[in-house]
Amino acid sequence: MDGDNPLFSDIYQVDVPESWTDHYGHMNEGYFVVAASDASWAFQAHLDIGTAYYDRTGCALVTVETHVRYLAEVSRGECLSFDSLVIGHDAKRLHIGHVFRVGERQCGTIECMWLHLDHQAARTKPFPPDIDSRLAALVWKEPPAWAARHIGLARGASR
Repeated sequence: MDGDNPLFSDIYQVDVPESWTDHYGHMNEGYFVVAASDASWAFQAHLDIGTAYYDRTGCALVTVETHVRYLAEVSRGECLSFDSLVIGHDAKRLHIGHVFRVGERQCGTIECMWLHLDHQAARTKPFPPDIDSRLAALVWKEPPAWAARHIGLARGASR
């Protein structure tokens, strides 16, 4: 983990079960999001803003947007590992990313935008000052090239 770009390696790992694969033995696209959700729970716990935080404060992080990139096939039985990072944050939002890989082979990325939500009040709420400053220290100085992209076709593109 370098100081300018803190990367939390192997925050979560899972062996791809048969039930997550298609007829061809490859991991089905929807299960990448399932595994990334599990990685997000692990990352939140690591940052001390997971379920224990919710139990103490009544506040939690909720996902409002994701963007997944599929870069390589993952097969039944392979061990999928997640490395996690903080791409950005403000008073009420946290933009994180996970890189998923098998061994050293990068298989994809997922970005999530999380809101800090006070469940009892049913509204967003600023992070407490100690958490806010801790998250600020983890934001990458330069976001990875794959972050904050969008998909689409240029208007007028030929068919």
